[in-house]
Amino acid sequence: MIDVLEKSPAERLKDAYSAWSESKGVSSAQWLELLGDGIEMRSVLEPGAVPDDFAALRRSKTEAMEYFQTLARDWEMIDFRPERFIDGGDDVVMVGRCAWRNRATGRIVDTPKVDVWRFEGGKAVDFLEMFDSLAFMRAIPFGDAMGVG
Repeated sequence: MIDVLEKSPAERLKDAYSAWSESKGVSSAQWLELLGDGIEMRSVLEPGAVPDDFAALRRSKTEAMEYFQTLARDWEMIDFRPERFIDGGDDVVMVGRCAWRNRATGRIVDTPKVDVWRFEGGKAVDFLEMFDSLAFMRAIPFGDAMGVG
């Protein structure tokens, strides 16, 4: 059996994205292997930009897992396609596309997706996700009240 740390961060991310895509975003277990205890997760959305905790800054593995639980609770993955990985050793960028349906509104967001990862000692310590934030805001229940629906 191969020790997961024998694989490069880019190879491990490819495996994690593949498993996540196959599960349609239901299983977040594959991320547990990657995330360091002090992972810092950020979104292109500013914290507090939306009335729920989706865009909150996460600063621990526990808070990161809450992100995945919130995502699975509020959104249904339709499609997630990593198209390429830019491998900079401990810095990895995933460029792809995804589509999600908001469970409350039924609205679909189909957007380019860019995730920027940084690893230290084999564990992910920093994550930034970028996507079409206007389409996201239009899809959430609060979007209409915020004037972007």
